[in-house]
Amino acid sequence: MHQVISADGSSVTANRLQRGVLLLILSIPSLYVFLLVPPLWRDSDGFNEIAGTFAPVGIIHWLPAYCLGGRLIVFGGSIAASLMAGHGIPNLSISNTPLSDAGIYTLILVQHLFLIFSLFYAVTALSDHFKLRASFAVLFALTPWLYIYANCVGTEAFSNPLVYLIAACGWNCLRAPQLNKREIIIYFGLLLTAALTRQINAVLPALLPIALLPLAGKELLLHAAAAHPAKNRAQYRYTQRFLIFLVVGLSAIGSSLLVQKSLCWLFRVPFRSTFGETFEWRLSYLQGLSKQDRDTIVAGIIAKANDPIITEALDALSRSLDQGEKWADMFLINKINEILLRAGTFKEMQLLTWQRDLKLNRIAMCVLFSGEPHFISAVWADFGRSLFITQTELASPPFILTDFLHTELPDPKLDRLRGIASFQHPEGYYEAVWNRVPYFHLFDRIPMLVMGGLTITFSGLALLGAARDPLTLAGVSHAAGMIVTGLLISGGTCLSAGYAARFHMPVFSLLQMSMLLAVSVAARVLSPK
Repeated sequence: MHQVISADGSSVTANRLQRGVLLLILSIPSLYVFLLVPPLWRDSDGFNEIAGTFAPVGIIHWLPAYCLGGRLIVFGGSIAASLMAGHGIPNLSISNTPLSDAGIYTLILVQHLFLIFSLFYAVTALSDHFKLRASFAVLFALTPWLYIYANCVGTEAFSNPLVYLIAACGWNCLRAPQLNKREIIIYFGLLLTAALTRQINAVLPALLPIALLPLAGKELLLHAAAAHPAKNRAQYRYTQRFLIFLVVGLSAIGSSLLVQKSLCWLFRVPFRSTFGETFEWRLSYLQGLSKQDRDTIVAGIIAKANDPIITEALDALSRSLDQGEKWADMFLINKINEILLRAGTFKEMQLLTWQRDLKLNRIAMCVLFSGEPHFISAVWADFGRSLFITQTELASPPFILTDFLHTELPDPKLDRLRGIASFQHPEGYYEAVWNRVPYFHLFDRIPMLVMGGLTITFSGLALLGAARDPLTLAGVSHAAGMIVTGLLISGGTCLSAGYAARFHMPVFSLLQMSMLLAVSVAARVLSPK
């Protein structure tokens, strides 16, 4: 009896030690970046997300998971620091968040802890073997852009960990012998939170249905071909799960819209999509066209939209480009605002911006459904370019954008930032940090497409011995599902926005997870029992 207890105790101790090692590996980069670099900012967007006017942009444009959640964390840190200093509770306002170093550093600390937890969960979900887990943890630790964005004020700090959690939790749901309500609720919660963090994350609910589709199809084909089809529901496990997670995914998207509409009602602002605002960046392809081609495209949009305000705004854009002026990303936003203000129809700014967004959405829909060859060519060019993004391209923007925000500090709207620790350095400080730290430039020349190729390679090896492990097909299918979902996200991003490497971070994360899952499945099949 004593020997059994001793053996169990040793096993528990070894398990705790292994988990401690994994957490240490994943924590070292966070500690390094946290101590080396002051809080970074994703330009003025980061400021607006946690300190600007909350409604409506914090609800329908940047979304409330970060804009509200981040503010509350900043509130908590600011209150704690103020109480500890004996100053009492500071004045708090959701639309005029007081900024302090204590509040900002609290947010950054929470972001790092969230990332470490998500990566730890992913590592433990991907494999049961400590050596593989440790190898995966080291690979995550050698992915510097994850830790850089955890050290940055911006929605990506919440979105990046959520992608890893969804991929890992999805794998647990797919492989579980019996699916329980708790797993479904957790997965639903992750999808909902992700959809309320960044707009493109609304594609993530497709992950499990895509992964389960070939498995469910195989089940149905086998049972249709059988002489005596099984009537046991357990024989249709993957088909049932396909339907369950199809409903879960649609429910998460619907619930995210319900949350946004409810918050709009609570703050008395009109609910609408702000897709057209983002899409204006996609229209930058017009700048590179000849005057004749551009005039033809603009005339087509004007004819379809049939709106005098849109006509005036697009005519002004055409004249600007004809005169050789540099493309301005917010030209149409500002021009439509100007026209609506001049008309004097809408006295309240909330109603004016509502009408502006509706008109921008109409422009976006006219272009998207036009099938215009130059637009399609621009989308395909960006899609192909995105597959060759490297870690270095993902890691650099927070440094560049923080330096850019520093140059904008004379703007009265940003006066709350002037005393923050991030901006107590000379202009250009962060780009200099970026250039001199080798860790930030790891795997500089390796495009993320390589991970897709490695996924296919290891999946092929796993399939060679699929008969030895019943989970092989499920693992390969989930890895393939992550690749397909990543490509959908990349395609959706290229369709709806201008090109920026950081927009494709979810794609990198999904390709990385698919590669590691394929390695894990291949190791299970090929390793001696």
